[in-house]
Amino acid sequence: MSLIFSDHARVRCQQRGIPIKVVEFVVEHGKSVRTHNDSKFFISKKNFNSIKRSNPDFVAKNDKHLLSTAVVVNGRHVITCMKKKSKKFNWN
Repeated sequence: MSLIFSDHARVRCQQRGIPIKVVEFVVEHGKSVRTHNDSKFFISKKNFNSIKRSNPDFVAKNDKHLLSTAVVVNGRHVITCMKKKSKKFNWN
């Protein structure tokens, strides 16, 4: 799936040091939580271990980014990207 980044999302990725490839990977392989009309994607520790086996090179290079990045998407449009700060990162 090809993602379209809003200007806001590009700025936030740059400010927070999140590579675009990591955002795309999180959306493709991460867990999704639906809120209103948006989907919030992140990679949980449990999900990370299975992803590590199927994509060892990418995960080895970006492991810290993958575990700490969350992405808000509406359809194919990336709204924003953020760093997960706490270990208990739950969206209701």
